[in-house]
Amino acid sequence: MKLKTVWYTGLDEDQKKELRADFISAQVLRKRLTKILNDKIETKRTMMRNDDNYEKANWNYLMADSLGYERALQEIISLISSDENNS
Repeated sequence: MKLKTVWYTGLDEDQKKELRADFISAQVLRKRLTKILNDKIETKRTMMRNDDNYEKANWNYLMADSLGYERALQEIISLISSDENNS
């Protein structure tokens, strides 16, 4: 299992080994969190498609906010997933 390199930034070898072991042991938690985050993304996408949103004067800001929210959640999913899970 390979972690993203950002996890190791600034760590010595012992800390890297400990972090890798903790990351592996948290696999069930990481999978559950990924599912929760993906559900949140899907809920937000559904809300974005609501016809009422198109009538709002600040529609473009709502869409930009929603896309930024999704991008942030996707980044978290990427960080908590092993490289093997992303292939």
